[in-house]
Amino acid sequence: MYFALNAPLPDLPGLICQGLKDLRASDPDATLNVFALVDCAFDEQFFSSRHHSMRERMSLYAGTSLSGLGRAAPYLVAGPADIGLCLSWLERLYAACDGKPMLSIIASTLDLNALAHHLRPYLIARTEDTLEWPVRWGDTRVLPHLLSALTPAQHDAMLGPMHCWWMAARDGGLSVVQGTARAETTPADFDKLPLSDEAFSQVVDEAEADAVLTQIEERLPDVLRGLDPAVCHARVRRHLRIADAHGIEAAEARRHFSQLALMLADDFAQHPEMARLLQRTRQGSGYAAEVMALSPVFWEAAERRTFQS
Repeated sequence: MYFALNAPLPDLPGLICQGLKDLRASDPDATLNVFALVDCAFDEQFFSSRHHSMRERMSLYAGTSLSGLGRAAPYLVAGPADIGLCLSWLERLYAACDGKPMLSIIASTLDLNALAHHLRPYLIARTEDTLEWPVRWGDTRVLPHLLSALTPAQHDAMLGPMHCWWMAARDGGLSVVQGTARAETTPADFDKLPLSDEAFSQVVDEAEADAVLTQIEERLPDVLRGLDPAVCHARVRRHLRIADAHGIEAAEARRHFSQLALMLADDFAQHPEMARLLQRTRQGSGYAAEVMALSPVFWEAAERRTFQS
């Protein structure tokens, strides 16, 4: 499977460890428990390693309607009580994940059981039309978008007992979400996370670029070979928004347009022929027929970056 993100930078464990030390120094008496959130849907055998199997852990799906997924679940794994031992633990974790977007780190006021219980109402989302779906909090590709989709009250309640939530960003750098480190949690007034249609659409839209890149990798892997994954994601995401604005709605057409975004000059959509094509698709013309009608002049210019818009 293609992951449209760069490998975590080597200094990421050290930066997280320094963040933990800073939290401890700012309030020596605060309760500070460290956990890894590991999404084992990416690797069901993750805990077969002795290093990782020895640490206390809990499946977030245990005792829920999602328990049938077995080992393909997100797990909270307790980190060392001594922050001074966290660096080697984090380095082993990131090495074991091998670039998969399956690891984030949480510092919380709650212990393992209490944090798992606190997160339970957020594991399944329910839309306004009663559609229900498991929320992949352990997948760092979608985690930022999931947090953005929460209402302010939901966001405040979910992150209330957390000091910080660290994760690798698309470019491999560190992304940090701040909590409020409250000792007392705010019980959710729902058992399944309510999401508006607008919030659900936002999450789906943000996930499309990853899905399209996976399809491209399965069909034409040479297109992606040697390219920076984070740059590919940004380029495809941008051109999917162009497709949105110009009536390119069919899945196959959106995949093909994204494929062109990776194969041609980054500004190929500004070429006069492509600009006219986009204008016509916005007016209802079929994308496939319009692409077939593009002239050799366009293909040569878009490849060589010699055209003038």
